[in-house]
Amino acid sequence: TYLKLCKLPDARPEWTLENYKSRPDYKELIEAAWSVADDTGLKWLTIQSASGYGKSHLAVGICRKWLERGKPARYIYVPDLILELKQGFDADGDASYQSKMNFFKNVSLLALDDLGTENSTPWVREQLDTIIDHRYMNKLPLVVTTNQSLNELMPRVASRLKRIELDGIGKTIIPPGLPYMEYLKTLKK
Repeated sequence: TYLKLCKLPDARPEWTLENYKSRPDYKELIEAAWSVADDTGLKWLTIQSASGYGKSHLAVGICRKWLERGKPARYIYVPDLILELKQGFDADGDASYQSKMNFFKNVSLLALDDLGTENSTPWVREQLDTIIDHRYMNKLPLVVTTNQSLNELMPRVASRLKRIELDGIGKTIIPPGLPYMEYLKTLKK
């Protein structure tokens, strides 16, 4: 099933777009997340912030919306993506490197969580560039979360993430204000 392929975090069933406690200064972020989730406009969304702003929550929530509509989606923490590709070297069929690479390049929606946390070797850079470039060239939906500035990411990947707004297919959003968990504490007072 699509849910099994998506590999959402089992311990986070509450991570939905409806459960994301929005705040007034997050209007652009929430609208962009829903646009990608509903597949009604934006194809790409990059959320760039320090830890604690709810980036992973939103990425998982977007995937859940795709799954609800019966559309395939895949959520993955970027270091796990690299590990999964490497494990494919000694496997056959659907578990092979080529099968995994084709899946990441072509799944209807791919959510890459924490881009920039991977151990950046030339091979790793090539894999990520291949996936992101393919998705860019074919306008396939992509959600990226990162705690790095775009200039700190791999140059070719950063160039694709920067071009999405110029091409009109996506947005890069830096949430303002307090980290998400700190904001939630203010609501309880």
